[in-house]
Amino acid sequence: MARKSRVRMEQAYDEIKRRIVTLELLPGQRLDDVELSNELALSRTPIREAIFLLGSEGLIDVKSNAGIIVRPLDLLDIAQLIEMQFVIVKAVSRLAAERIDPNQLRQLRSAADEVEAAIKNRDALAITSSNADFHKIEATAAGNSRLLAVVRSIEDERQRLAYLCFGGTRPWEDLGDHFRKVVRDHQWLIEAYDAHDPDRAEKTAVSHVLLYRDRILQYLAAEEPRYTITGRELRAIALTQDFAGAPEIRGAG
Repeated sequence: MARKSRVRMEQAYDEIKRRIVTLELLPGQRLDDVELSNELALSRTPIREAIFLLGSEGLIDVKSNAGIIVRPLDLLDIAQLIEMQFVIVKAVSRLAAERIDPNQLRQLRSAADEVEAAIKNRDALAITSSNADFHKIEATAAGNSRLLAVVRSIEDERQRLAYLCFGGTRPWEDLGDHFRKVVRDHQWLIEAYDAHDPDRAEKTAVSHVLLYRDRILQYLAAEEPRYTITGRELRAIALTQDFAGAPEIRGAG
């Protein structure tokens, strides 16, 4: 791909992804590449290339009978995503603790600083993107390209849900304790990696996923979801076993 074409594709990708993550483009909303082309003042080719890339990241569905749609927020998918995280972070954290190099440690510290700065600035989009960067650096440090590909996919999918539950649509006063724990966990992870302590790193990484899971449960149980979340016998779905006792959540769609 020529450099100018790549720049245009990346421009389209960044803007469409921003709209999806911030829910300007709603879950389940149909996309029109001609309309997007006009809005972004770009030809249809970079628009379609960006849509294809976002589809590979799990943010867009391309269906023969429904066209191009923003992937719905589905509780079963959320449950499976978190379940997958529990499995993946154990491997990533242990390998990263054994293999991380000084440059990667510096990158992690810088990413952690960016997360903290975004929290202080109350910038929900920056929080989600910088947090995703932190965990992608962890996976890079694990030194396994296949694991890295899985983590990238997970983090790309998580950004929209994170924006929804961690500040984009919630009063900041409700999130102070959560964000303090996020900053703390990142620091503990860095310390474990610096000490090359895989047991400590794994324990902290699992705790960090639990923190994320609990925040999602709090959000879902606290209110009728503002955006469409499809339902598949929701009472039978549990993100973890202790979710079975949470209040019934009715899908908006």
